[in-house]
Amino acid sequence: MNSNSVIVKGLLLVSLSITSIFANEVNDEVDEASIAKIVISQNMNKKESLAVLDRVLSPFEDMTEYALDRDISGMKKGYKNIEKIEDNALLKQTISSTALRILSQNIENLETYIDNADFSQVALLSSNMFNNSVTNFKYKNNIQDQIHIEHLDYMGFRLLALLNAKNTDYTQMSKIITNAKINWNAIKEKVKDENSVDAFNLLFQGLEESVRTKNSVMIKILAELDLALVDVIEKKI
Repeated sequence: MNSNSVIVKGLLLVSLSITSIFANEVNDEVDEASIAKIVISQNMNKKESLAVLDRVLSPFEDMTEYALDRDISGMKKGYKNIEKIEDNALLKQTISSTALRILSQNIENLETYIDNADFSQVALLSSNMFNNSVTNFKYKNNIQDQIHIEHLDYMGFRLLALLNAKNTDYTQMSKIITNAKINWNAIKEKVKDENSVDAFNLLFQGLEESVRTKNSVMIKILAELDLALVDVIEKKI
């Protein structure tokens, strides 16, 4: 199957899945006020752990999107949000100590890249900070499925960041896809929608072929498709 066929089938399946979500979606979000009152402890329930994880990851995800959009004002605003979760000790309470030291240094480096309007480096660094925060989140034991999903999200952002770099590293892309596929295989049996499962399986076929042939246009399309699919499967587990 060629890459174009993969995309057409993938988009069709995504469309079917998104339609299903809008028809059946239930609002299960935790509002900002309730998140702010959470005491970070090992006794958090699943809903609380998910809310805290989202609060940790959102600033890094937003920063990556701002950088990919070449939005300097957005990056400056996003940096303040990252500083906030560092200053209010949210990162200290939720990220393992060794990873936290690296993260703190990266936050300093990020400011330099923003000041220099180095969009490609901001995208690369913030996507890496996102992934490291997922991997080193202290309270992931009762939200393992979401951790796998966040690694799938990282794949899309990281591939887009690598495409925006001065030199495209296809070897790193291949490793990222391989790692994401491991995370997908860990949860795909739990996804309660056949279209979503088929779409993600086709997505990986397309990405592997596109990286093999160094087709950057296709990789970009499929990376963006990955981000759309992640939003779908989060509602299907």
